[in-house]
Amino acid sequence: MEVLTIQAFCVTNPLVGLSPTALRLYSALEVFRDVHSSEKSREWFRAPQRDKRLQQIGFSGEQIHQGLAELVNAGLLQIRNESEQWYQLK
Repeated sequence: MEVLTIQAFCVTNPLVGLSPTALRLYSALEVFRDVHSSEKSREWFRAPQRDKRLQQIGFSGEQIHQGLAELVNAGLLQIRNESEQWYQLK
């Protein structure tokens, strides 16, 4: 029987191996995406750290920054820089 490593599971499902904070942030971004979406393209949304509700549900500014970095590294989030940052969940 083949024993799979955590890296093998990460290839199949990029959510495997993320920190609990990044997983909570990913779920929260799904909800907040509709509130902050672009008028031109609904899949892009504005900087979530500006939404006070993330802080109200227990995210510090540093946790948001670290969680976003984890999601980008896992290929679950894309960032576009214009006059402000826009995000797209994958």
